[in-house]
Amino acid sequence: MSAPDPRTHEDYDRLYYRLDLEPGASAADIKHNYRQLAQIFHPDKWRHPTAASLHWADEQFKRIKEAREVLEAYWAAHHEAPSSGYALSDAQRGRALEQVRELQMRRERLSIDLDNLQRERLRTLAEIARMQNERERLIGDIVRLRDDASREREAHADWNEQKQAFSASNASSNSASDYDAPHGYEAGIATPAESDFAPTKSHPIRHFFFSRFDDPSRGWLMTLSGAVFVLIVLFVAAHRIVFSVFDMTGSWRWLAVFLQTLLISSGAVLAGGFAWAQRTLHRADGAGRVHGVPLPVQETWLRVTTSLRGTSRHGAAWQIETGALSTGDSGFEIDAVLRYSTRPHGEGEANQAVRFRCRAQAAGAGATRIAWDFGVQAPTWWLVPAAQVVRDLRWRIEADIAGRI
Repeated sequence: MSAPDPRTHEDYDRLYYRLDLEPGASAADIKHNYRQLAQIFHPDKWRHPTAASLHWADEQFKRIKEAREVLEAYWAAHHEAPSSGYALSDAQRGRALEQVRELQMRRERLSIDLDNLQRERLRTLAEIARMQNERERLIGDIVRLRDDASREREAHADWNEQKQAFSASNASSNSASDYDAPHGYEAGIATPAESDFAPTKSHPIRHFFFSRFDDPSRGWLMTLSGAVFVLIVLFVAAHRIVFSVFDMTGSWRWLAVFLQTLLISSGAVLAGGFAWAQRTLHRADGAGRVHGVPLPVQETWLRVTTSLRGTSRHGAAWQIETGALSTGDSGFEIDAVLRYSTRPHGEGEANQAVRFRCRAQAAGAGATRIAWDFGVQAPTWWLVPAAQVVRDLRWRIEADIAGRI
């Protein structure tokens, strides 16, 4: 039966430290260190024979002797190194485990909070970057609007100079009804009140077909029927052309089928481009019919000329051949032409021309009646670029006159 623990409540680590040992040292180490320390602190061995020094050495010797006795007694009773400190009860151990679990849960919650903060930081940085991009875009828009306003002010100043020059020439010569306009404007043309105000009559065949294609109720059916009819005609024509040369059952049938498909595809592209160009010209004719705008003649003139200056194609700009503003701001007429080449950057001789004619007259205080039409001088295979020019100018005029009121 093992002997009881002689010092239940003793801190055995301090006893080991008194003997200059690490906790858990063996009985042999305890005896060895005790002998070494006894050679130093034993009153018979102490080398400083003063009263205070002898008293201190005697106290130290008693302490190391007590530590040796307690530790050797524990080793003799248990044959193992003594444990340090107090032993925890089950309740204390349960509370300690509960505290550890609570600390772990708090650690997990803190980790989740840190992850949320990190994600929030990333979202904030992304939002800041987006706001910076938006700021740069707004700055660009402001700069562009400022440039547009500056150009409009310059155009308005030019118009005022032209009007003053016209007033001066009109005061010196009562017989003059128009003024000499700069930048290629030619005087002496008829005012809108003296000329036919309505736009020129559109192509009758084009108007007959595409007025039905643009019908809101059945336009889609007409468009689908026209496309199917064109494909059938292309198929029949390509079949007759190809198989008039190749045998329908010969070894070269695959080549015949390929050529037939190629002819049908090319014909569909050409027919589609021609139909799109004709439809664009028809819509431009419809948009140019006589209509009113709530702008004075002077402002309408300014916006139409600004639209012409802002629309170009392949590096070519509109040239206003004739233009006149009537006396007393009662109306105006413009005749402009755009000549350009389909080659990149306008290289080579111009081979297309689009003519634009616009008439306007006052329709009361702050209102104007306006009409325009287009003329295209281009071969059929160059009709699509010309239609693009017409579409771009039509959209720009509508935006400048209607969209910016």
